[in-house]
Amino acid sequence: MGVITIVGKYRTGKSLFLNKVLLNNNNSFKVCPTINSCTKGLWISRQVIKSECPDSEDMDVIVIDSEGFGAMEETEAYNNRILLFALLLSSYFIYNSVGTIDEKSLNNLNVITNLAK
Repeated sequence: MGVITIVGKYRTGKSLFLNKVLLNNNNSFKVCPTINSCTKGLWISRQVIKSECPDSEDMDVIVIDSEGFGAMEETEAYNNRILLFALLLSSYFIYNSVGTIDEKSLNNLNVITNLAK
């Protein structure tokens, strides 16, 4: 069993990406047209993806959507816990960003990877 998790800033299209690209328009994850975030914590899709690996046997993959970090109502410690938990659960970890990845994002990833070690 594999796990794919996506993280990134709030309101950057993580849920939409998962729905459209990985889950074939299944709309497993709620998408809101407002500035308010829809995802709180970590959400697991009910749909299991069948991976087709040419180098190894096929496996089932679950997809996890995460709450975006950087929202005004959440603390940095809370955001780091979500990011760390997502990283520890993942076989594949997707860091979603709009534009270039800035220094603060790299510092956050560095802190989380050091905590995970």
